[in-house]
Amino acid sequence: MNAARGVFTLYVGRMFLIRFLGLLLFFTILLQMLDLLNESTEILAPQGAGADEIIRYIKLRTPQIISQFTPFAALLGIVVTLAGLSHTSEITIMRGAGMSVHSVLFPFGFVCALVALAHFTFHELVTVKSSEELDYWVANDYALDLPEDAGTRTNIWLQFDGEFISAESAARFGEAVLLRDVRIYDFDTPGLISNYIQARAARHEDGVWRLFGVKRLNVQSLEATQSPDALWTNSLNPELLFALTLKPDQTSLGELVQKIGQLRADNADTREAMTSFLSRFTKPMATLVMPLLGAIAGFGVHRQGVLLARTVTGAALGFTYFVAENLALALGKLGVIPAIIGSFFPFVIFMVVGFSILLAMEN
Repeated sequence: MNAARGVFTLYVGRMFLIRFLGLLLFFTILLQMLDLLNESTEILAPQGAGADEIIRYIKLRTPQIISQFTPFAALLGIVVTLAGLSHTSEITIMRGAGMSVHSVLFPFGFVCALVALAHFTFHELVTVKSSEELDYWVANDYALDLPEDAGTRTNIWLQFDGEFISAESAARFGEAVLLRDVRIYDFDTPGLISNYIQARAARHEDGVWRLFGVKRLNVQSLEATQSPDALWTNSLNPELLFALTLKPDQTSLGELVQKIGQLRADNADTREAMTSFLSRFTKPMATLVMPLLGAIAGFGVHRQGVLLARTVTGAALGFTYFVAENLALALGKLGVIPAIIGSFFPFVIFMVVGFSILLAMEN
């Protein structure tokens, strides 16, 4: 019996792995083609752009698609494999030979654990870097011969020191930091805009901010003024600026931990950064839930229509998990719920649901 279980484990594990890799490859190619059709005009817009830029875009975009759809491909791979084994009565035979539901699902769990580990490693070593490079390239309209990114931030929106601040970009130049296309909104006590400042650029050097090409509007008196430059008295320092505008999906775990420490030291909001940090672990872990949610597709009678209903139910449970995960992460980043709940609550709840389904089928 032990030899039969070993053969079954190897057989089912290999079958699932092949289907998983095939589905992941299919989704990656399909979505990459659709995305490339949508972006090709902008990629080829700069003078001199050609096939090399198309290939570069594919190289940078593909890791994002792989990381995003790995749990989804695992879910469909499990559902398809279990439905196929149920349709050919192979699961019935193994159950009749004395194998428990846990034993039947063991190959799926083992492969999913390997996939989750590979997913986490691939995301941290490849996807994070490629996402940062792609975002920098897109922010510069796919320009050719761009200088190396020195931590540039784009599309900045933040509220600090009683002001709402937006800027097209922020970049370091030696010891100085330069903001482009700056807009500053001052709020009064009731929360209404009292002053509006627009500047072509802002430069932080020697501990102070200086605005260039300044236009001011006093909302109450409707008085507009212009000046070539002016001092900006906001206490926002460059390190805090870069910490507040951090894009966690494009930051290594070590740097993300440092930025969270910087935010805490400045008594700034860490909810979004902390939720994103924890999600870097829970998103690969989502693959571990899929065997439990997809298990319903492989057990029970397989009369006409019943197998299809169980397959759809298993897939629907998996989709529900993805919806719940994204919703919880969004609530965590907004601070509606604690970061640890926003990151781990869907995983824990669906683990409980999955094991409940498993126990019900075992009985």
